[in-house]
Amino acid sequence: MSIALQASINLDSGTIPYVVQRSARRRSIGLKIDATGLTIILPQRAPLSEAERVIRLKQNWIQAKLAEREARPASPMVPSLQWGTEVWWMGQTRIVQSALRSKLSNEHLYLCAASETKISLALARFYQAAARPYFAERIAYWSERMNLYPKQVALSSARTRWGSCTSKGVVRLNWRLMQAPASVIDYVVIHELAHLAQMNHSPRFWALVTAVCPNWKTERAWLKQHGSDLLAWG
Repeated sequence: MSIALQASINLDSGTIPYVVQRSARRRSIGLKIDATGLTIILPQRAPLSEAERVIRLKQNWIQAKLAEREARPASPMVPSLQWGTEVWWMGQTRIVQSALRSKLSNEHLYLCAASETKISLALARFYQAAARPYFAERIAYWSERMNLYPKQVALSSARTRWGSCTSKGVVRLNWRLMQAPASVIDYVVIHELAHLAQMNHSPRFWALVTAVCPNWKTERAWLKQHGSDLLAWG
């Protein structure tokens, strides 16, 4: 296999990122969907345009497989969430403790869970409840500054994506982002809002992101470093 090339394609249902690999041994085009996403394997001399052609031809199958993969139960962030476990909240760690009502303190995240086996569920519900108003506020804030307004905002439970934006103006944000610092959440919000103007990752798209988030590479690097932990549970 040769060095992989990262790309993306815009479909009516949204943007699908993928990786192109070359194979000197292949005579036909191969498709692979695994934990990293979609990979297109091209014969050595096939033009790159063949990757996009095949994705459009097989888009229903690809989207079904991606959805199926995202719906699979994830492995826990830690062997098991127990009372006293440290978890992420807005880029800081909090110690999980039992309480009659879920709430935050300076050092602790108190959760109402019937038993230790229910901590993961209680924690996910806490993040989701916090994500709805917080994401709505950040969407409103950045929409005003970018003059880009989604038609709908929804929570996402995707296993591999932090956010998405469809051609119909629907922005989805992963509730697991509540574990990340506020600046990282803002970057994801800005990224998805920018897709309302540019449904691609072209220079124009990144220029739009850079105009309001000049440090986006730092925020993206944080996600790449910690993302597997944040996405691995719940």
